[in-house]
Amino acid sequence: MVDRIDRGTDDFERELSNQLRARSAPTGFADRLMARLPAARKPRSRWQSLWNPAWSWAFIAALVAVTVLGGLEHNRQQRIAGERARDQVILALHIAGSTLNQVQQKVNQPDGSASDHAGKSSHTIDLTP
Repeated sequence: MVDRIDRGTDDFERELSNQLRARSAPTGFADRLMARLPAARKPRSRWQSLWNPAWSWAFIAALVAVTVLGGLEHNRQQRIAGERARDQVILALHIAGSTLNQVQQKVNQPDGSASDHAGKSSHTIDLTP
C-alpha cells in the first residue's frame, strides 16, 4: 500500500512539473491581448490629476461658508459701528443740553451776578451732564 501511495505521489508530482514547465505563448497571443486592451489614453496634466469632483464640491462648500461668514461678520461690524454712532450722538445731545441749560441760566440771572459764578470765569462753560 505504501508503494501505491508513493507511486500516486510520483505521478502527481510529474504531472504538476509538466504543467508548470515554461512554454512559449501561442502564435498571435500578444496581438489578441493588445486588441482587448482599451485604447491608450492621453496622459493627464499635473493639474488634471489633482482635480476631481470631490475637490470641486469641497471648494464650492468652502466658498459658500466663507461668503456666509463674511456677511455675518460685516453685519456685526455694521451693528457695532451703529451702536458707537448712537452713543456719540447721545453724548453730543447731553453736552448740548447741558450747555444750553447753562446759557439759559446765565440769561435768566440778574445782570450783576453773571460774572460771579462760583469763582469761574464767564468764558468757561461746565460741560458735565
